[in-house]
Amino acid sequence: MSLVTSDWLENNLSKVKLIDCSWHMPSVNRNGHEEYLKEHIPGAIFFDLDKYSEKNTDLPHMLPGITNWEKIVSSLGINNNDRIIIYD
Repeated sequence: MSLVTSDWLENNLSKVKLIDCSWHMPSVNRNGHEEYLKEHIPGAIFFDLDKYSEKNTDLPHMLPGITNWEKIVSSLGINNNDRIIIYD
């Protein structure tokens, strides 16, 4: 895993897939998806943390099993050969 600068990202946008994972605590009255719809890095895919988390657990925002995870990632247009940048 690496961190990239905004300059690096600007120069490499065509070589990566961007994933906007914006999420906020419920008490702050902000909605990551609504904010994504208003403004995001061009070409970014929105990852809905609540929607894609494991549902059959008492713990919040747990990663789903491998089969479901593969379906989620594929449905977002991401494959094993993609270089991804995740931000919020």
